Amino acid sequence: MGTAPTPGGASARQEPLGKLSTETGWQVGLYPHGHAFAFTIVHDADSAYSRRLAPLFDEFDRLNLKLTVTAFVFWASWAKQGRIWSQWNRAADPFLAPIAVPLADTTEREFYLDLAARGHDVAMHTASETSDTTDDLRRAFECFAGSFGRAPTVYVEHSRRSKKDALENEGANPRSKYYSLGVLNDYSPWVWVDGPLGWPSAQEPKFYDLRAANGAPFTEKAAQKYGLKKVFMRTGKGRQGDGEGFLDWYSTDNIDELERNRGLALVYTHLNEKWLDLQTCKMREPLRERLRYLAAKNGWFAPAAKILDRVAAMREVTLIARDGRLQIHNHGLQAVEAVTIVSPNGCSLRAGEQLFRPGPRGDITVGTIPAVSRLEFQVCSQEQ
Repeated sequence: MGTAPTPGGASARQEPLGKLSTETGWQVGLYPHGHAFAFTIVHDADSAYSRRLAPLFDEFDRLNLKLTVTAFVFWASWAKQGRIWSQWNRAADPFLAPIAVPLADTTEREFYLDLAARGHDVAMHTASETSDTTDDLRRAFECFAGSFGRAPTVYVEHSRRSKKDALENEGANPRSKYYSLGVLNDYSPWVWVDGPLGWPSAQEPKFYDLRAANGAPFTEKAAQKYGLKKVFMRTGKGRQGDGEGFLDWYSTDNIDELERNRGLALVYTHLNEKWLDLQTCKMREPLRERLRYLAAKNGWFAPAAKILDRVAAMREVTLIARDGRLQIHNHGLQAVEAVTIVSPNGCSLRAGEQLFRPGPRGDITVGTIPAVSRLEFQVCSQEQ
């Protein structure tokens, strides 16, 4: 039988990610199809507006980078149910004036539905830009599901200092009308908590790689502190979540190291801040060049929920190597596709007449492992 996951989505069975799974040196790869690393951007909606985001997503699409893009569901209290448009339309620059435009706006909702159809994961950045009651939040989940046909897979908190429904504010207090924890656990998205536990330590030199910095994308401290079912961290630093921060964090050297170390990046950024060249209305050229460098590598560029679900599932997979055979056990309650095993010495694996040879870095994709089952292979030397 499978082991129930601990808070944060991680199982207690497996050793910390990045360590060898057996004494023989065979290792479970976290990512499908032998991808060398995982990378995505988890965008904060904050002051975003679809017309300013659209050119950026045209570029992400050209590079086949799939993002997690958050949105507010309802208008902030200051927006007067959308009547703020009359003020924005009279502004000196109507392109720059709109901020925090939510899914409640028909044109905005159509933009995000189109992003979802293009393979990006639309997520929730709380119910609105201002404080939301428990009823507001539950209604936001229902409205989101009504638009997208499902509840959000990712929920990213906004401004613990100004939002009373943030968990670091009143959101974890069941006596508060801004209690959000119960709704989050009812819908069970992956939750990012605004606060020190949301990023690697400020002293961590490899803050750009969750696997190197923390052993996993999950933050058990936050899960235990709030009683959340599924909670994750993001790469980066809280005070530099913009285009300039991205260029600093993801230098070509750091991208190379992310690839070399089989790393994992779930990038904290606000695409509305310093990503767009306001003169050309295109992505800033240094950012476009950096993303082209990244996209040319063998990365898994999937949205955050897919990456998090995969890593959680792979923590249920263990190896036993003895007497010239390798057993791969899936203790979890779901099948895992395109499982990759890392050969320590260039050896291949054989199952019946089928031979699985390692790639240049030792990666062997062995296929799907059904739930609560195992695969068994003969270990073949490099000469066989």
